[in-house]
Amino acid sequence: MADDSDEEQVGEEQLKEEEAVPQKPKKIFINHLDSYHGKHIARIFARAKPGATGEAVEEEEAVEEEQAEEKQKKLYDEHPIDDGWKVSGTIKNSQGYKRPPFVQEIIQYKDRNQLADYLKEMNVIIYDITQDPEQIDEAVWTCQKLESIINELDHPITFILLSTIMTWAKTQPNEDEVPFSEDEFRRRRAHPNFKEHHSAEKLITKLGLTNKKKLITYVAATGLTYGMEENVFHYMFKSAWHNAPELQVFGKGGNFLPTIHVIDLAAVLQNLADRQLKTRYVVAADTSKDTLIRITRKVSQTLGMGKVKIVDQEDAMLNRDISQADYDMLLANMQFEPIFIREQMNIKWHCENGITENIQKIVDEYRIQRKLTPIKICILGPPASGKTTISKQLAQEYKLHHLQIKDVIEDTKNELEQLVKRDGESEQNEEEADDQDVDETLAERIEEARNILEKLEEVRRDSKDARLDDDILTQILKIKLMSPPCQNQGYILDGYPKTLDQAQSLFGASGEEEEEDAEDKKPPVNERIIPEHVIILDASNEYLRQRIMHLPEKVVAGTHNTELEFKRRLKIYNELGDDTHPAKFFEDADRPGETIKIDDDRSINHRNIVEKIMERVKEPHNYGPTPEEQEHAKRRELNEKEKREREEREEHERDEQEAANDRMKKQKEWTAKLEQIKREEFDMLDAQSTPLRNYLMAHVMPTLTKALIGRII
Repeated sequence: MADDSDEEQVGEEQLKEEEAVPQKPKKIFINHLDSYHGKHIARIFARAKPGATGEAVEEEEAVEEEQAEEKQKKLYDEHPIDDGWKVSGTIKNSQGYKRPPFVQEIIQYKDRNQLADYLKEMNVIIYDITQDPEQIDEAVWTCQKLESIINELDHPITFILLSTIMTWAKTQPNEDEVPFSEDEFRRRRAHPNFKEHHSAEKLITKLGLTNKKKLITYVAATGLTYGMEENVFHYMFKSAWHNAPELQVFGKGGNFLPTIHVIDLAAVLQNLADRQLKTRYVVAADTSKDTLIRITRKVSQTLGMGKVKIVDQEDAMLNRDISQADYDMLLANMQFEPIFIREQMNIKWHCENGITENIQKIVDEYRIQRKLTPIKICILGPPASGKTTISKQLAQEYKLHHLQIKDVIEDTKNELEQLVKRDGESEQNEEEADDQDVDETLAERIEEARNILEKLEEVRRDSKDARLDDDILTQILKIKLMSPPCQNQGYILDGYPKTLDQAQSLFGASGEEEEEDAEDKKPPVNERIIPEHVIILDASNEYLRQRIMHLPEKVVAGTHNTELEFKRRLKIYNELGDDTHPAKFFEDADRPGETIKIDDDRSINHRNIVEKIMERVKEPHNYGPTPEEQEHAKRRELNEKEKREREEREEHERDEQEAANDRMKKQKEWTAKLEQIKREEFDMLDAQSTPLRNYLMAHVMPTLTKALIGRII
């Protein structure tokens, strides 16, 4: 392994002017294309032109909505550009892996020498050793192999080792807590669990000194990566998405975490690949100075329930979603000032200011990449048409929140009371850590909660059974629809809105002026809460009356389905015209509802209707079964298997018993039949002998008897 003197030689060259790359690379190798880093870095390279970072980065200007949508599409586009990098690489797990469009070739090899033959044809090689420590040995061997055959290379190769900031974790802090910079890399000291990474960095740096025109080596020490699928922070986002009451902060949470968005990390690597730089060691980190508790609290406020909880560091290891390496990184405490990448590289930053300053963008990326966008469904129709029956089944199938107006009012009232109760109180756990990042909307939400509770109390005083006016109901529903559970998993709104005005009030965008010629344009809507799927159940009045008549008395009692109440509700619904039905709002907003006739449906609990709706909604957007649900499913499957085996044994025993009984029965029948045959044969023989016997008795026996008697005499 190299010693620090080798790195000093490199350090003296740092921060000098750049030199032009002799030849722009076209082919790039990236190891483990199926890893978090691998797939996102590969996708970005495939959509970039070699040498593009040599061009000046233009400052972003305000863009129109259509341009913003186009930019958003490009962010997730997996199709390579014609003159982009040609990406090849290895994968860690081939089972179920489908080669994405941006990958030109998956390299498979029997031994490392065969791998080296592939890599000789590459212009750039990126070896990521942050995701899988077992790749350290392969990365070092590969670079050594290239260095040993350096005279055989017919073109220069750039070798980039993607390492981790944890090789600095035990470095003695500067005085006055001045952040580290890249030019201090010679005195870095690694975390005990990352010493192999540190050794690999030193060796790769040394190997690049042999022939700088043929083999150019770089080490990029990356901060904790986030974005798209969140990597080390995934446990936090996952817990928030599942609406955990509190997100855990390990230790006091005041430790500083150097971070970088994976797209910005790819931009750093692009600069290293495009241009031959004098510096050989760079730190890839954004400009943020975020602590663990600030990041956790911001994620909780944006994606979760808004609370955090301080727990012992050891409790982190009880979390199944946190590996040992993640644990080490989350408890690191370092600050960096990566001057080189900001001053010497051309980077069009995606999240220059870190997680907390770009949290909504990051949360949106997380939902899209993990396919966790909320499913929002509205079920409309006349009274007694089966809206609730269908909604409950859909909620169970898709793990959505079933919203019925009565329950929403009660639940929201309780939540608002709890919010007001917290007013003026500070959470003990958060006081001990960091008071700089508070929920700026808390005071506003508390004031809104007080106003709604006062209106609810006024309504209650007037009459216990009084109905809420649409304004209060809209406020309550908006609070519910904007709550983390509905924004994360989604919802099924059961039987509301009932009119066009209610739909406009609930889902229309507020605070926006109507444009000229508005009748020719779709109405502005609140995209965060408006349903994607609107189902309108339709049935004849006679069908609905028959349904109500056949409901048991105990089911109808105390509900809106009594005869008088049903007639009132049905009359109101039938009086809705095309211009006042809520379906008109959704149609104008380019979300036309699907009308489903239920008169002829004879399936139990409208199961056929449910399956028809599921064909429209398609696949669920969630993590699938939780570990507890998986364990429950395994137990259920085991119980069902044991039940099947028991039933099969019992059936086999029954079959054997029936076969034995059948044999005994047949034996008895055969014996009885044999006896009968014998009797019948005896009777037949007896019957056949009767004429002869009669003849003998009549004609032979008298003469014979007479002769015998005469002889005796």
